[in-house]
Amino acid sequence: MEVLDSPFIRAALGHGISRHRILFRHALPAATNPLVSLFAFSLAALLSGSLLTEVIMGWPGLGPLLLEAVLARDIYVVVGAVTFSTLFLVAGMALGDLLLFASDPRIRSEALL
Repeated sequence: MEVLDSPFIRAALGHGISRHRILFRHALPAATNPLVSLFAFSLAALLSGSLLTEVIMGWPGLGPLLLEAVLARDIYVVVGAVTFSTLFLVAGMALGDLLLFASDPRIRSEALL
């Protein structure tokens, strides 16, 4: 709603551009910026949420493996799981940045094009 009340939308309406075109070509790319950023964080939350769910429900998977490794002080398994989680977070953030670059023209630079 905030984007629909912004000055560039009002200027586009003043120029006589159709409401449909304004909504899909101007407002939607500007409004998806926070959603794409949250999408990147949700990828990392999926992994940590699945680890917690596996431990609570008693399902076999990475969660119980990591818990047993922490209790047994198996440093290599713990470091491997933390590294995997970090790589998953970095990949999610990179994917989010690429989607943000593709969807929002305001962040593009002329030097990159």
